Amino acid sequence: MSAYRVCKTLDGQSEFINEVKFDNKEDAEHYAKNQSVGDDKHRYEVQKNDKGEFDTIKVYLKGQAI
Repeated sequence: MSAYRVCKTLDGQSEFINEVKFDNKEDAEHYAKNQSVGDDKHRYEVQKNDKGEFDTIKVYLKGQAI
């Protein structure tokens, strides 16, 4: 099981459009930030797997952490 994932959502909604899994935090954050730069309609949530549950640790919108 991957330790991190990035979930793409419509801004203001909680349902995931898709998710990409990562083994480390830096890769997940880099991917989320880069994907959000040219996308002003979606949020990219970096989530960490903590004891079987994913918790959001950072959210990117328009290339900025919010």
